Formats: sequence, structure tokens, C-alpha cells
Amino acid sequence: MKKLGKALLVAAILLALVLCAFWLNEYMEKRKYRLDYPGEIMASSAEFSLDPYLVAAVIHCESGNRPAVASAKGAVGLMQIMPDTGGWIAAKLGLADFTESMLTDPALNIRLGCWYLRYLLDRFGGVRNHALAAYNAGPGNLEKWLADEAYSQDGLLTKIPFAETGSYVKRVEQAYEKYKKLYPDELG
Repeated sequence: MKKLGKALLVAAILLALVLCAFWLNEYMEKRKYRLDYPGEIMASSAEFSLDPYLVAAVIHCESGNRPAVASAKGAVGLMQIMPDTGGWIAAKLGLADFTESMLTDPALNIRLGCWYLRYLLDRFGGVRNHALAAYNAGPGNLEKWLADEAYSQDGLLTKIPFAETGSYVKRVEQAYEKYKKLYPDELG
């Protein structure tokens, strides 16, 4: 009987350790893949018929969820919008008095970024990788790649010549899967 009691105790401890490891892993993943603006993501995703997991993944890869960050190239905010692009989008949305400083506002930045992501998806036939490549490298570059048989076949991008853009598309896709796994209730 004592052996059975010890075996049950060991089994209980092992089970507790496994559960703790599972919880710790999810905790660490949620620290890496933060979800700081779920309401804003859901609202703008719904407004522009986007997958909120994709929006969260773009935010993660573009800014690491930092609303006031600016890139070396001048892109600003959560979704790293260039000021000229932000002004163009604001005009399309009928937003008067747009200024670059407004790009640090999380709700506005996410809304402008979602509009632009929807624009790119529509422009490039709903192909997510095309829209992501255009988001990173610009729509003009994507159009050149799609017209070049060295990079595309049957209207689909097969190779991305910019290493940074290829890496970006892969990172967004990986983050997309992580957000789907980690936040089914918050974004589902």
C-alpha cells in the first residue's frame, strides 16, 4: 500500500509540473505576442472586413505593440504608417486636419493601417502574402515582381527578391498563427 501511495504522489507531482510548464509556456508566449489593443483591433477589423488575428500579427511585427515608435525610414505608430501614406488614407476616409503626430494614437493608427491593409488586399486580389509584401515593400515593388517571371507564376508571387520583405511576410504569418492560438476569445 505504501508503494501505491508513493506512486500516486509522484504521479501527482509530475502532473502538477506538466501543468505548470504548460501554463508557463503560454504565459511566456503571451508576453512575447502581446495583445494591447483588442478593442481597437476588433473595431477596425470589423469596419474594413479584416481578420483581427492578421491585424494583431501586423502590429506585432511592425512595432512590437509600441504606439509611439518611429522607424529609421519615418514610419510611425503601431502599424508603422508613413506620414504621407497616413495623410492619403486620412483624406480617403474624410478625416480633416490630419497631422503626423496623430499616427501615435493607437485607435487612429490601427484604423488607418486596417484601411490600407484592406486596400492592398483588394488591389492584389485578396492574396494575403501579396498584401503583406506590398505593405512592407510598397505596392509598386509588388507589381514589378508580379510582372517578372523570375518572381511570379500564374499571377502569384513565388519568390520575394527583398530579403527583408520575405522575412517580414514569414514573421507575420508565424505571428498570425500564434495570435490565433493564444487569443481565441479576445479576437475570435
